[in-house]
Amino acid sequence: TKQLPRLCLGLQFGRLRQEQMAAASVLESGEQWLFTKEALAQAREAARERAVQVLAERRLNMRVDPPRPLGLSEGLRLVVFYAQKLPELCTLCNAPSEVRWTAVVFFKRFFAMSSPMEFDPAPMMFASVHVACKIEEVKEITLDRLLEAGGFADDRSMKEKVSDLELDLLEGIGFALLVEPKPCSALQMLAEELQTFSRQNPAAGASPPIPSEASAQSELLARAESIVFDLCVRTDAILHWPASVLIAAAFSTALDEGQEQTHAQDRLPGQPRSAVLRSMLAASVEADVEKAALESMLQEVLRILSAQLSCEHDDVDKEAVQETAKVARKCHRAFERLREERKERHEAHRKERKRRRNEMKVVARRGVPTPMLQDNHLADLKQKKKAIEGHEEGTASAASGAASANDPGPSGDAEDFVIHRPRDDMEDD
Repeated sequence: TKQLPRLCLGLQFGRLRQEQMAAASVLESGEQWLFTKEALAQAREAARERAVQVLAERRLNMRVDPPRPLGLSEGLRLVVFYAQKLPELCTLCNAPSEVRWTAVVFFKRFFAMSSPMEFDPAPMMFASVHVACKIEEVKEITLDRLLEAGGFADDRSMKEKVSDLELDLLEGIGFALLVEPKPCSALQMLAEELQTFSRQNPAAGASPPIPSEASAQSELLARAESIVFDLCVRTDAILHWPASVLIAAAFSTALDEGQEQTHAQDRLPGQPRSAVLRSMLAASVEADVEKAALESMLQEVLRILSAQLSCEHDDVDKEAVQETAKVARKCHRAFERLREERKERHEAHRKERKRRRNEMKVVARRGVPTPMLQDNHLADLKQKKKAIEGHEEGTASAASGAASANDPGPSGDAEDFVIHRPRDDMEDD
C-alpha cells in the first residue's frame, strides 16, 4: 500500500513527459518551432498547468505539503536570466559560434514547451551547451570543462544533474538536432552576395554597401552576429520568426550603423545601405505575395531591434531572480525525486529483463534433449537394439555352422561380413 501512491504519481509524471514529447514532436514537424505570441503564451501556460497538476497529485498521494507554484512571469524571469548567462558560459570555455547558437536555440525551444518549475534552468543551461558541443562535433569541450568554466568543478551533484537532463532536453525539443542556418556562415554568405549584387546593379542604392577593408568587414559581421544573439537571448524572437529573417534584419541594422560612422562622401545622401540588402532579398523571391510577407517580417523584426537598441539593456534583477529561485528550488527538488524514482523503476525493470535473459541462456546451455531422445523414446531404442543384436548373433551362428559343414577350409569367418554400429553411436547421454 505504501508503494501505490508512488506508482500513481509515477504514472502521472510519465503522462506529463509523454504529453510534452508529443507536443514537441508535432510542433517540430508541423510548424518548424514557430509560434504566434498567443500560441507561445498558451504553450507556456499549458506547461505550467501540467507541472502544477503533478505537484497537486504528489500532495494527494504522498500526503505532503506541495511547494508554492511559480507564476508565469516568475518562471519566465528565471529562463531569461539563464538565457543571458548561456553565451557567457560559451565564452568562458571558448566555444565556437556554432555551439553558442545551437545551445541558445535548444534552451529557448525547450522552455517554450516545458516549465521552469519542473526543470531547473541552471543545469539545463549546461546541458544545452554540452549537447550542442556534441551536435557540432566540438570534442575538446567536455562536461568537466564546462562545469569548471561555470564554477562547478568540484560539484558532483551538478555533474549528475546535467548528465541526467540531457535525455530530457532531447525529448523536450523533439530530437530536432539540426539547427540551421547558423549566423556566422549565413552572414558571410549575405555579405558576399550583397557585394556581387551591388556590382551587378549599381543603381540599386549605396555603393559600396560592404567595406572594402578586411578588418572593417570582420567588424561589420561581428556586430551583426552580436545583434542577432542579443535579440534571441533577451526576447522570444527565435520562437516567432525564422532564423534567416532574424539574421537578415541584424545584418541590415549593422549596415546602417556602419554607414552612420562613415563620411558623407562615402555614401549616397538619404539612401541607407540596408536598402540594397532589402532589394537583393526581394529579387530572390518571385511571387509578390512572398515578397510582401518577407518585407513584413523584416519590418517587424527591425522595429523590435530599433526599440531594443534605443534603450539601455539591463540584465534581469539578480535580487528578484534569487527570490524566485528560492521558491523554484522546492519545486525542483520535488520533480528531481520523481525523476529519481522513475530512474530506479527503469533500472529495476532492466535488471529483471537481464535476469530472465540469463536464465534462458543457462537453460539453453544445459543441452536439453530433443523430443526423440526423451526417456521413453530412449528406452524403446535400447530394446530394439537388443533385439537386433540377438537376431544378428543367431543368424551369424547358423551361417557359421553351415559354412563349416560344407567348406571346412579357411574361408574366413562370417562375422567379418556383418556391419556393426559402434556402441557409442547407439547410446546417448
